[in-house]
Amino acid sequence: MLNALESNFSNASSNTSDMRAQLDSINRSSHDAVAIQVLAPLSTSYLPWSTSALRPSGLVKILNEIVINRRDNILECGGGISTLYIARLLKQQGHGHLYTLEDNLGWIEVLQNLLKDQGLDDYVTLIPAPLVPCHLALDGNHWYDLTAANAILKEPTIDFLIVDGPPAYDEKRRRSRYPALPALKSVLASDFAIVLDDINRSGEAEIIQKWSAEFGLEFEQYFYDGDVAIARSQGGYHVG
Repeated sequence: MLNALESNFSNASSNTSDMRAQLDSINRSSHDAVAIQVLAPLSTSYLPWSTSALRPSGLVKILNEIVINRRDNILECGGGISTLYIARLLKQQGHGHLYTLEDNLGWIEVLQNLLKDQGLDDYVTLIPAPLVPCHLALDGNHWYDLTAANAILKEPTIDFLIVDGPPAYDEKRRRSRYPALPALKSVLASDFAIVLDDINRSGEAEIIQKWSAEFGLEFEQYFYDGDVAIARSQGGYHVG
């Protein structure tokens, strides 16, 4: 009898867990579906969206931050769909510039061609930054070589830092994005915002804790809306 009760309890727990996972997936999908509609005015042509790209709802959070809190000098770690949408928004607004660190030279060429074809190249500077050993990195990970960036970013004027790279999808590299804040703090304006993508993963969750403790930042975490976390050095309007 006891074994049967234990089995029934285990099955009920498993079913509850499955239902929660299904509801979670539905919530995420519904938020992304709404975000796609919000992005429609900037969706002027087909873009190669993949599972490694920012979720649509996370991208909306980023674009909201740019508009609502007037972020004009933007630096992103890892180029992709976000690069093109941000460039389109900057062109629509008629001001602002995006700097993109990217370690894959082939992908830089792809992005450069897409930007040029859409008349967006004046709004974006693509910076080649191969992954190299970094004294700030955790777990022996590599991070972006800032040699080229240091020649371009000379003043503390970056008011929005977007961290969606380098790759951090396996156990060894799960905290590979940590150096972004300590390595780039010298180019951040006194009033800045920072976004970290993929906060549903354990590595990014640990990074948020470390950045919060080390830099005194308070992160808003949005799991249904894109799995992104946002913090601001001097407040500002929430974009949720």
